[in-house]
Amino acid sequence: MTALPVRVAPMPGQSLPDWLEHLAAINGMTAAQMETALREDGGSTRFLAVRPDPRTTRTITHLTGQPARTVLAATLARYDGTALDLTGLDTDRWSSWRSVAARGWFRPRGTAACPTCLATDGYWRLRWRLSTVTVCTTHNCYLREWCPGCGRRFDDHPHTLFRHHASTRCLNPTGPGTWCECDLASLPEASAGRDNIERQIRHDEALESGTLSVLGRLVSAATYLADERHLAVLLLHLATRAGGDVLPGWGESVRREAESTPRRRWHLAPPEEPQVRSAVLTTANEMLTAPDLTTGAGLLAPWVKTAPTGRESRLGWLADRTTMTPDLTRLVTTALAPHQRNSFHLSRTTTRLTPERVPQAVPEPLYRAHAATLFSTTRGETNRLFLSLCLARQVGAVSWADAAQLLGISASRGSRTARAVSTRSRIDPQGLAAALQAISSDLMANYRAHERTVQGLAARRAWFEDWADEHRPGTRPTSHAYAVTWLWCHFASALPSTTPAYLTGMSRAAKSNYWQFTTSLTHVAATALNDIAHRNHQEQPDDERT
Repeated sequence: MTALPVRVAPMPGQSLPDWLEHLAAINGMTAAQMETALREDGGSTRFLAVRPDPRTTRTITHLTGQPARTVLAATLARYDGTALDLTGLDTDRWSSWRSVAARGWFRPRGTAACPTCLATDGYWRLRWRLSTVTVCTTHNCYLREWCPGCGRRFDDHPHTLFRHHASTRCLNPTGPGTWCECDLASLPEASAGRDNIERQIRHDEALESGTLSVLGRLVSAATYLADERHLAVLLLHLATRAGGDVLPGWGESVRREAESTPRRRWHLAPPEEPQVRSAVLTTANEMLTAPDLTTGAGLLAPWVKTAPTGRESRLGWLADRTTMTPDLTRLVTTALAPHQRNSFHLSRTTTRLTPERVPQAVPEPLYRAHAATLFSTTRGETNRLFLSLCLARQVGAVSWADAAQLLGISASRGSRTARAVSTRSRIDPQGLAAALQAISSDLMANYRAHERTVQGLAARRAWFEDWADEHRPGTRPTSHAYAVTWLWCHFASALPSTTPAYLTGMSRAAKSNYWQFTTSLTHVAATALNDIAHRNHQEQPDDERT
């Protein structure tokens, strides 16, 4: 393999394909000959502009005399870890680009361009290939992306590695041996707004810098760029919804574009026009660069209130339509605060209760008297657990998971229960607050002490044998576990799944047998069983009972 006779370094910011096209021209080579030269060492030229094969990189360094780092700096690999995540891209497998494309806003070919830049120096910039680059900060104008001659994106030649030759003309293939001759350098430019320019400057700085401020906190450049893109995706979904008339003017352009397909997947492909894309990103940037979370949430609030409300919560709808990064989660939940239902209001109410006076599940009589009509379902145990979780939130638990752990229940069950009830029942916040106040005024017992009483009975059997001899002759000794579980549910107002009678949890057979035991209890036998628990409870020291 012979090195090129005339070798020049790439211009600052020049893309690899454009540099190689210029090298071919000044060495009297055709684009096809340059393509052949790149393949001499057996390397793949697939993804040349993105991240070339190592063998192809070595070939380019040999042909041009430039080090590998210079070659790679002219490809999109330069932005891997900031604007792009190229993890999983394999030059030996064309299909591997899908794993990168699935992360959103990535195109393996095609580019935008600034006509004035092309007219000035004639070379194509690398960053124009990024979907998030929409403005030329040198000439303060929007980039152009679609050729008025052929109607396609610039640099769109799927069957060849390079354009026909280095030029400021489009040169997209239009047929056998013909190319689009539209001179892109002569296209008119559209001046960009000041906020769009500032957004692009910040974006370009993020590509090269380490940290930026987001919602008043310093974050990495990669975090900021991801937050900006994911928030833009969310804004696009909100803008394309029916009823989004309160949104900015660019929303109408987005709606028209969305109508072209049955389901527009904004997380994969952004708006086609750079001006619209710039407006969306600028709106997202304005929210993220707010001095604090409250200010940013105030800017987002008019948007999120247009999200639909139904069986699914607003937050659920929003989270389903973008990637909820930590910063985006904070921003969205704060913006939704005025629209939040149960958890929002619970965190702002107080109660006279202390944690030990909150049972694992609100007693059945109190549930039926004060709260049964709040729910759309008849899942009594789930609803009673939810009410107890609400009371735990009132006494200080900061989340549903914390509330569950406060009551001696697994954190995951607390979250699942709150989610299930919110999905199945649209509970009126004021009605819930009134029910909780009424229930809390009737909760006088120390339920942790009641639980300890039942745990003590679970460790002894004499009381059960005496009770069974009098009220259930012939009862098997294994029914001791069912009696303990009954007391756990009725005396301690706890959940069957947490009964001390089964340290590893109740099996399906045990649950079935327990319900048979429960339904077969006579009123007299149940009263006697409850009296046993009360007597044992009274025998505890005063400081453990109160």
